[in-house]
Amino acid sequence: MDASFAWYADSVDPSLASVRYRLLEPMTAMRAAGVPIELYDLQKGPAAYRAVIFCKSQKPASLTTLRAVQAAGGRAIYDLCDNVFAAHQAGHASAARADCVAAMLREADTLTFSTAMLKAQIEARADKLPAGRFILPDTLDTDIPKDPKLNWASKIVLSRLDHFLARNSNGLHAIWFGNTMGNLSGYAHMRRAVSELSTFSRSKPVTLTVMSNQRLLYHHHARAWPIPSHYVTWNLAIARAVLTRHRVAVIPIEGNEYTAGKTLNRPATALLHGLGVVSDPIPSYHELAEFTSLGNWQAGLGEAADWSATAQEKVKSGADYLRRLYNRDAVGKQWRTIIEM
Repeated sequence: MDASFAWYADSVDPSLASVRYRLLEPMTAMRAAGVPIELYDLQKGPAAYRAVIFCKSQKPASLTTLRAVQAAGGRAIYDLCDNVFAAHQAGHASAARADCVAAMLREADTLTFSTAMLKAQIEARADKLPAGRFILPDTLDTDIPKDPKLNWASKIVLSRLDHFLARNSNGLHAIWFGNTMGNLSGYAHMRRAVSELSTFSRSKPVTLTVMSNQRLLYHHHARAWPIPSHYVTWNLAIARAVLTRHRVAVIPIEGNEYTAGKTLNRPATALLHGLGVVSDPIPSYHELAEFTSLGNWQAGLGEAADWSATAQEKVKSGADYLRRLYNRDAVGKQWRTIIEM
C-alpha cells in the first residue's frame, strides 16, 4: 500500500538522538499500527502525501518542500525540538537558519513541540503562528538493546575505559555524556559537576568519565580538574556498554533560554540504563524529581555511593515510569492523532 503520510528531515542519521526520538522510533510504531507512513520520497514528490511532518528541518530546501506540499493540497506539520532563536542569539545558529525556522513556524498548518517550555518560548517570540499547536514528547530508547558485535576499535575503547576504572576501583564512578554548544550547554557547565565531585571526593574517591564528540575541548577543560577523568568518543554502538560501567550520571546544566526548553531525555537515558542521576534542574527534569536528585548534589552523590536497596528501587521505579509513558507505541499513538486530524 502506498504511503499517505511522510516524515521529512534534513538528516535521518540514527546516531542523532533527536532523529531517533522524533522521527525513526515514532514512525516505526505508526507503521506497525498500520499507518501508511514513510520517509519523504523526493521521487514521488509532494502530491503523493496527504500530510508531511517536517522534523529537524531548518534549511531552505525544507521550506521549499513545505510550500510544495501545501501547494499540492497536503498538510504541513512542523516539529521543533530546540530553541533555534536562542542559539542564534548566542552565535551558534546562523541568521539564515533562524529565518528559515521562523518562516516554517509561520507557514506550517500545525506545530508540534518537544516540551511545554519550548512551546511557550516560541509563542512568546514568534508571531502569526498557526492555531494548531501541540506538545509531543520524545520517544525514548526504552528497549535497551544488548551490545552489538563490536569491532576491534570499539573493543580497544572499552578496554581503556576498563583499565581507567580498575585503577580507581574503590571510587564512585560518575559519567557525563552529551555535546557542547559554546557557553549555552556542555563543557562550559562542567565546572559545576567537577566542583561537586571534588567536594564529595574528600569522603570517598570519585572518577569522571566524559562521553562526548569533542575530544580537544575535553582535554582543554580536564587539565584543570582535580579528580581522575577519562574521555570516550560518543558512539551509539558502545553507548550502552559505556554507561552501564558507571554508577551515576551527573548533569550540570545552567539555566538559560536555550537549555530551559530541553527535554528530559538525558536523565531518562541514565535511568533506563540503571544509573542514578544527580542534576541541576530545568523545567522538564522536574517530572523525574522523585527518581533523581535535582539540585542536591552531595546528597545525591552519597546516595549513589551507598547504593542501598532504596536507591536501587528509586532508579528502577524511574525506568519503569519512563517505559510506560515514553515507549515507542505510546508516543506513536500521540503522533498518529496529530497526523490524522
